[in-house]
Amino acid sequence: MEMGTVGEPEYEFDKPPNIGLKLKLNHEYPLQSRQIIRPRPNQILEMMPLSARYFKYYIGKRLNKKRPIMDYIHMISAQRMYGCPIGGIGGGTIGRGFKGEFCRFQLYPGLYEYVTVPECQFIVNIKNANKDTIFQSVLSTYDKPKKAPSSWEWNLDPEACEYTGLYPRAWTTYDLSKYGVKLICRQISPVIPHNYKDSSLPCAVFVFSAKNVCNEHRDVSITFTWTEVLGTTNKKKTAAKLDLERYSEEHTSGVTLEQKIEDTPCTFTISKKKQENETIHEDYCLWNAAKTSSYVWECLKKHGRLEPDPSLTPPPPKVPDKTEKDEKEKKEKQKKIYKCDSVGLSSVISLDPGGSGFTEFCLAWDMPIVKYKKDKKVHKRYYTKYFGSDGIAGASIAAYALRNYKNWEKQLAEWQDPIMNNSNIPDWLKSALMNELYFIADGGTIWFDVHDEYPETDPRHNFGLFGYLEGHEYRMYNTYDVHFYASFALAQLWPNLQVVLQYMFRDTIGLETEKYRQSLYDGKSVKYKIKDSIPHDLGDPEGIPFSNINAYNIHDVSEWRDLNLKFILQVMRDYRLLRAHFAPFATDRYRSMAFIDDVREGTEDDLYSRATGQAETSPPASPAAAATPPAAPPRPYAVADILDLLYRNAEADAETDDGGDRAEPREATAVWDANQYLKDMYAACVALLRRAALWDKDGDGLIENGGFPDQTYDAWVMKGPSAYCGGLWIAAVSSVRVMAHMLGHEEDEREFAKLLDQGRNSYEDKLWNGSYYLFDLCAGNSKVVMSDQLAGQWFLRASGLTEPVFPEANVKKALSTIFENNVMKFKEGKMGAVNGYVTGPNGHIDTTAIQSEEMWVGVTYGLAALMIFEGMHEEAFVTAGGLHKTLTQMGLSFETPEALYENGNHRSVGYMRPLAIWGMYQALLARPPPPAPVANGQVHHTKDKPEL
Repeated sequence: MEMGTVGEPEYEFDKPPNIGLKLKLNHEYPLQSRQIIRPRPNQILEMMPLSARYFKYYIGKRLNKKRPIMDYIHMISAQRMYGCPIGGIGGGTIGRGFKGEFCRFQLYPGLYEYVTVPECQFIVNIKNANKDTIFQSVLSTYDKPKKAPSSWEWNLDPEACEYTGLYPRAWTTYDLSKYGVKLICRQISPVIPHNYKDSSLPCAVFVFSAKNVCNEHRDVSITFTWTEVLGTTNKKKTAAKLDLERYSEEHTSGVTLEQKIEDTPCTFTISKKKQENETIHEDYCLWNAAKTSSYVWECLKKHGRLEPDPSLTPPPPKVPDKTEKDEKEKKEKQKKIYKCDSVGLSSVISLDPGGSGFTEFCLAWDMPIVKYKKDKKVHKRYYTKYFGSDGIAGASIAAYALRNYKNWEKQLAEWQDPIMNNSNIPDWLKSALMNELYFIADGGTIWFDVHDEYPETDPRHNFGLFGYLEGHEYRMYNTYDVHFYASFALAQLWPNLQVVLQYMFRDTIGLETEKYRQSLYDGKSVKYKIKDSIPHDLGDPEGIPFSNINAYNIHDVSEWRDLNLKFILQVMRDYRLLRAHFAPFATDRYRSMAFIDDVREGTEDDLYSRATGQAETSPPASPAAAATPPAAPPRPYAVADILDLLYRNAEADAETDDGGDRAEPREATAVWDANQYLKDMYAACVALLRRAALWDKDGDGLIENGGFPDQTYDAWVMKGPSAYCGGLWIAAVSSVRVMAHMLGHEEDEREFAKLLDQGRNSYEDKLWNGSYYLFDLCAGNSKVVMSDQLAGQWFLRASGLTEPVFPEANVKKALSTIFENNVMKFKEGKMGAVNGYVTGPNGHIDTTAIQSEEMWVGVTYGLAALMIFEGMHEEAFVTAGGLHKTLTQMGLSFETPEALYENGNHRSVGYMRPLAIWGMYQALLARPPPPAPVANGQVHHTKDKPEL
C-alpha cells in the first residue's frame, strides 16, 4: 500500500492566497442573471428582415444536422457554478465547479458539453488508530445528482469548506477537525507565461495535503475516480469499445481509459506518485459506473483504499478432484461480469498525532490528433511536438507533470507574486487579472504544431498555429474585431502566440475569393473575402478553419471600417511590447516599464536607442507634438518594477523535487524579434491603410461609415464620420507614419504625415462638440455619448506614442463626460460603462439598438485602461471595479459574458473580449497612480466611489 509523503514540512504553496475568488462551499450568489434578450419595439422593427433570414439559415443548418455559428434560438444562460477550469492551452479543458464538480467538458474543438459527471470524483476516507473508518465522503458539496452512484455519500459540511480560485491554480480547504484531520486540495494547471512547452500540456495536478489535529493516529485515504465522459452531441455514451489499463513506471503509477469523443480517440490517465515497493496490483480498481459503483464505496469503507474487484477477476484454473462443496462455492462466488467504463486510484497518507503529509495525483487527457469533419488534413496539437502523436502519451505526460509541477508553481509565483504585492493595483483587480485568463485555455482554444510547413524565418515554425473562439456560444476562431481588445493578454504573457496570430492574418490580406454568399443583414450577395482586407475570423470548427475564413455571415465584413485599422494598431502595440520583452541587455533597470516609458525627445519609440544613446529609429516630432503629455510620476524601483519577471526569457532551471525526480530544464524561449516583426508587417499595414482610405468619400482625410453596422458593434448603425471608426482611423494613420519613419520609408512617411494632419483636423472640426466626440453626424445621435469613442487613443498610449494626435484636453474632457454619464448614471457606477448614453435634462440610456443599451465587459476594461494612461486612476477603478464586483455577485466568474443589461441579464457567456482587462495592467505599469493624498491622517476617496 502506498503511503503518501509524510513529515512536517512547510508547504509553501498549500496555504490559499488572500486574493482570488473566495467562496464557502455552500455559497449562493445574491444577484440573479440569465441570458434573455428582449428587443424593444423599435429594435424589433429594424431587425425583422435580418431575423427572417437568420431563421431560414438556422432551419437549413438544423436540417443538415449542423449547428449555426451563433445560436440565438437555444442560448445558454450562465451556470453560476464555476471555479478554475483545468488543462493547458490548446489541448482542451475540463471545467471545475467551486463545489467540487467536474463539468463543462471542452475537449473536441468547438464543442462544449455542459454536463456534470458525478462519477468523476475525489473521495476521502479517514480511519482511526484501530483501522476503523470514522468518515467517508465524496469531496463535493453540490446536490447529489439523481444519476449519481446511489451508495456514494455526500457528507461534507459545506460551511466548513472554502474555495479559492486564482487561475491557473485553485485551493479547497476541508475542515474535518471533528474527525481529527484538516485537508487541503491544491489544483494546478500548467498555464505559465512565456513557457510554451508546459503551457500546451493537457493535464492538471491535484495535491492533497493533510494534517492530523488530534492526539491519535489517522490514515487519510484520497481516491480519484474517473469514468467515460459524454462524447457525442446526442448526449449518449459512446458505443465504441473502451480500453482500460493499469500501468506502473519508475516513479508513477496509474490507470488509463481510452474512449472516443466525436469519433476522435482520447485517452484519460489518472496517476499518482508511487513508492518503490508498490506493485502494479495495488490501490486501483476498474468498475462499471451503472452497475458496480457500490463496490468502490464499500471497498474504501472496508480497506481505506481500492483493490481490484474480485468479481472481475478471471476464475482460477481448474484443479482435479474438486469436491461437490468446492463446485457449489465456486458457483456462489461467480457474478455477472459487467463491461468496465470507469477507473479509480487510491493513495493513503499515514499521520501520527500532529503530523502532516501529502499525496499527488495527475489527470491527463491525450487527444493528439484533430481532424475537422470537412477537412482532409490531420492536425497535430502543439504538445505532440514533445510527447508524440501516437495516442499513447498519457502516462508520459502525467509522469512529466508530477515531476515538474513544483517548478511550475515556482514560475507562477515569479510571475504572480509581484502583481499580488503591488500596492498600486487594487486587490479586486489582482484577482480579476488572473481569473479572466481562464479564456486563454478555455476559449475553445486550439494550438497546432506545423513546424514542417513553415521556414525558420516564420514564427509558426517554432510556435505553431493558434486559434481561440470568439466565445463559448459564438463559434468562430480569432474573431479579429474582438481580439483587438483581448489581445493585451497574449501580447504581454505569450507574445509569440500573438505574433503567430498576426502572421496568420497577414497571410490572408491579399486573398480574394470568387465565391459569393448571402448577407443575412440585407440579403445582398457578397464575396466571402476581398483583397486588402482583414477577415472577421479564421473560420468555424465545423468547417475547415484557417482555410475557409470569414465564417461570420451577418454582414459584408470586407466593408467593415474597423478591421484593417485594428490590425495596424496591434502591430504598433506589439512592436512596443516585443521590445520590452527582449531588451538587449541584462540590467534590471532597462527591463522595467518605468524605463520603457521614460520618453525623451527623439527616442519616443526605441528602447534600444534610449539605452545606448543611439537614436537611429525614432520618429520625428511633428509641430503638433510640442505639448507632450506630462511624464508619469517617478516611483521607487521596487514598486511594480516587474518586467524582469513578467517579460523574462525563460532560463534553464532544473530542480530536484522531494521524490528524487529531476525536474525538466525550463525551455529557453526568446520572443520574436521586434524589428523583424515590424519589417514583415509594414507592407501589409500600408496596403490595409490605403484600402481603408477608399472609405473617405469626400476627400477630407477622414473615413466615413456606410450606414449599416460596419464595425464590431454589429447591431448599431453609424453613418458618415464617427467617433469610433474615425478615431481608429486617425490612430492607424499615425501608427503607419511612425512605422515608415522607423524603417526609413521617407516618401511614405511624408504621405502619411500629410494625411494625418488633414484627417486630424477634420476629426476635431466635425466631431468634437466641446464635451465629447460625436457618435456620428446624424441629427438623432447628436446627444449620444459612446463609451468606446477613444479606442484609437487607447492603442496610441499602449504603443508608447506620445505625440498628442488627439488633443490632451479633449481626451480628458471626453473621458470625464463618459464617466459622468455612461458610468455613474448607469446603475450608479456599479456595472461598468453602458455603450451609449443620451445626455440632457432627461438623460437616459440610448435604446436605439440592442447594443447601444448594453454594457460590454471588455470595452469597460479598455476604457478603464485609457483612464489610467490619462492619469484618471480613481475613475478607472470605479468604472472597472464596480463592474467586477457585480459580475462576481452574479456568479459569472469563469464564464464572463460579452454584455450585461441594466436589468442584470447577460448575453453570450464565456466571451473573449473581457481579456482586455490586461490592458489595465499594462497601463498601470506605464503610469502607476500617484501617492494617495492624505488630509488629517485620512486617505481621500472620491465622493461617489462605490464600495469595491
